Amino acid sequence: MLPPFFRAIGSDGYVTSEELRAAVGEHPQTHEAWSLYRRSFDGFCETGLDPQCHRFVHPATAVGSLSSLAGEAVLVFGAGPSAVAALPLLARMRERTRLFTSPRGAEVLAAHGLVPDLVLVEHRTVIDAHYAARHSRDAGSDPLRTAPLVAADWRTPRSLLAGVAPERLFVPEPMPTWGLWPATAVALAADAGAVRIGLLGIDLGTPGRPDPTFAPLAGLLGLMTRLVTADPIDCGASGARKRGWRVGPLDELAADRALGPLRVQTRLAASIEERVILARHTRDCLAPIVDRARHILAMGVRARGGDRVNGLENAASELLSWCWDRETRIHLQEGLGLSFLPRLWRTGVDLALGPALWRPIVLATHELVGQAERLDGLVRTVAA
Repeated sequence: MLPPFFRAIGSDGYVTSEELRAAVGEHPQTHEAWSLYRRSFDGFCETGLDPQCHRFVHPATAVGSLSSLAGEAVLVFGAGPSAVAALPLLARMRERTRLFTSPRGAEVLAAHGLVPDLVLVEHRTVIDAHYAARHSRDAGSDPLRTAPLVAADWRTPRSLLAGVAPERLFVPEPMPTWGLWPATAVALAADAGAVRIGLLGIDLGTPGRPDPTFAPLAGLLGLMTRLVTADPIDCGASGARKRGWRVGPLDELAADRALGPLRVQTRLAASIEERVILARHTRDCLAPIVDRARHILAMGVRARGGDRVNGLENAASELLSWCWDRETRIHLQEGLGLSFLPRLWRTGVDLALGPALWRPIVLATHELVGQAERLDGLVRTVAA
């Protein structure tokens, strides 16, 4: 089981390490994890953001967690070059191998007649999710249709899950995530008690040339080796080395017997009606903030137009101060799906900008007011 701070950081629920420690306690790896969060994720993983409000139409009727994988090994399968080279061996050992992958990985497996145990649908940003939905539409095939189990977070576009029967779909809750699906798959396996966890096709570059694009994922996977009790094995020898992951053969993960179906412990998810009620409550709590943001937005727009506007410094300071009320912060991030203002909370605003303060002010308040109006409209539509 991963320590509580792992999900607490990845959820963006805290803006300082002191606040984090006060909530979840001390752990030897907290400092390293927080440093990685600030350095490689800019202190904002975005895992709680649902600006498109996909949660209102998500088809899942169940939330839950994986049943015990004690004594078992799990292979996290990506679509990198090392995966393609290993497919013949994987096919021979498939019945004895527990296999977790993404929709893209499921496509690669399906092309070779293989079906994973679990497909994890997770996108770090709304743009990633948008392009995944377009790819699924344009590809003309649905690898999720035959997957025995599909785990999809609440931010997943409904179109990606159209072919998944309700009994095969669930939302991991709580989701042990920093927004990068391979690490989330490792976390799910670790939380279920897997004794060995392998990577294949999670290449992140080559041994001599790690791809800097994947530095956040590489750092996170390295951190996780010091948080889990499972033996971490990188079965993709042609990929970049990952700190803490020993390179080992793929067949080391195979059990000595055929494995049965992967099981999930589930409970009923909140209904759409219950999600709407929660959204209404959030919106009611935020009513004074939204009204104040409209006023500050109007100030920023006037300053943008060249008017001399007094009080921009105070307005910017007020926007930053909203993060110190944790309930307000979570409502704005998770209820409205804001991105600009939460980033300003973490980076700060140079109050010496003077008249140019209209830029961060307008960016933050325009999104806030717009998302509040979007939520109002969607709540009315769904409720109708």
